[in-house]
Amino acid sequence: MPRRSLTPGALYKLLNDELQMRREVPCKCRMPLPYLVERPDDVSANWRVGTATPCPSGCDALISEIVTGFWPAFDLFDPTSMAANDDRLPSRKPKGVLDPE
Repeated sequence: MPRRSLTPGALYKLLNDELQMRREVPCKCRMPLPYLVERPDDVSANWRVGTATPCPSGCDALISEIVTGFWPAFDLFDPTSMAANDDRLPSRKPKGVLDPE
């Protein structure tokens, strides 16, 4: 099953919403931000999250569990890995440069 590509903000929202939903006790822990990494192999995701702060309520373990569950389903959107002629990317032509006719 192909992974769905998300922006860092959209992935963070999904991860954080899942943490809020599954947390059993009130706590001030937050989901660490996701960041792009070089994909180590063909089956791994292209992102990780920062290290969770140790929590006496177990939020750090819950964060690890959530992240592990989301890795197979999502990738971070990486515009540098897309083809240069991909229509989803904005034009990279400098201002003032005209197309040759």
